[in-house]
Amino acid sequence: MTIGLPVEAKPNFAGTIFAGGSDTPSARIEASDLPNHVRGLLIGRYPVLLTLLPEAPNDEGLSDVIRRVRNQCVVARSYLSPSAALDLHAILLGPRSSEGVDRWRALALIAERDERVARKLVWLRPKDANADEQSFDDFSKRSFLARPWVTDAIFSMAPLDNVSRAASYGEVPRDTAGEWIRAASEPGVDADQLVDELVASWQRRSAQ
Repeated sequence: MTIGLPVEAKPNFAGTIFAGGSDTPSARIEASDLPNHVRGLLIGRYPVLLTLLPEAPNDEGLSDVIRRVRNQCVVARSYLSPSAALDLHAILLGPRSSEGVDRWRALALIAERDERVARKLVWLRPKDANADEQSFDDFSKRSFLARPWVTDAIFSMAPLDNVSRAASYGEVPRDTAGEWIRAASEPGVDADQLVDELVASWQRRSAQ
C-alpha cells in the first residue's frame, strides 16, 4: 500500500537522553530500561517508535518489552509538543511466523490494550516473507496509516444538501452538519485534514 506520507528519521526519539538534558543520570534513562532494538520516525505528522516483540510468546517477556517501550515513549514525548505527543505511536513487530498463532494473538491484544504514555500497535508477521506486503497492508488498515479514501473505486458525488437533509431529520446535529459543510466547502482542502476535521467535529458532538 502506498499512502504518500513523508518519512523522516528521528534518532532522538529512540535515544536515552531527554530533550534539553545532558548525559547525567537525572537527564537520561539507562539503556537496560529501554528496548534493545528501536527506531524513531516521523511519518507524516505522526511520531512513531518501531521496536520488536520478544522471540518467545510468554507473559514475562512481553511485560518487560512493554515496560521498556513505555520508557522509550517518555523519552520521545520530551521532544514533542503537547499536541504532537497525542499522536505518538509505538509499533511492535512480532517474530517471523507469529501471525495466525493463537498465543501470539492473545499477547498482541494485551500489548495493544496498554495505552499508557502512547498508543501501541502490534504487527504479527507471517511465516512466508513473500506474504509480508499483504500482511502489513492488513495491519495498516487498522492503524493511523489507513487511507480508506485513497481508492480506485468510482463513487457518485452526493450533494452537500444531503447533510442538511440529515440534520433536518435529526440524524446529525445541526451544528455538526454546519461544521461538516463548512469544512468540505473550503477551497483546496487537504483530504487528510478534512477527515481529521470531520472526525473532530463528530467527537465534539459526542462530548456534548
